[in-house]
Amino acid sequence: MSVTAPKKLTRIMDGLLARFDYGGLRVLVVEPDEDSRAALVRALLALGLPRPTEAGNATEAVAQAAELEPEMVLCDALLEGPDGIDGLELLFRIRSDSTTLPPGIPVVVLAGDTGSPGVLEAKRLGVDGFLVKPVPTKRLAARLNAVLMRRFPERVTWDP
Repeated sequence: MSVTAPKKLTRIMDGLLARFDYGGLRVLVVEPDEDSRAALVRALLALGLPRPTEAGNATEAVAQAAELEPEMVLCDALLEGPDGIDGLELLFRIRSDSTTLPPGIPVVVLAGDTGSPGVLEAKRLGVDGFLVKPVPTKRLAARLNAVLMRRFPERVTWDP
């Protein structure tokens, strides 16, 4: 089995090619549905990201975050777990409590539709992006592209 170099996220702006190297990017996927979570992980791996850490509810996510120190979180808006904390409450904790996760960590919320009241609340809480489930790989790549390049400009290289 050969090991290949990680793929690079690219975007063309003003005739320049932008590259964002996914290598080593620590991502936390918080999704209660195992099938949806597995599909997201497969899509992230197909894009060339390292294997993300997975959590099925907010309690697991906070525990994983303390250990992993992720650089990005993909989180379902409607987590339903034994702790009673939904995705918006987790986002609130991330944004208001710097001991949970770094305050500037990019968070992309996964929702059933973008017209729900939860989406407005997530915007108020400073979410970095939304994706409507099920998430096609192409749309996932585009959203990650936008969020990562905006949040980590020092990790972007530009080629003419």
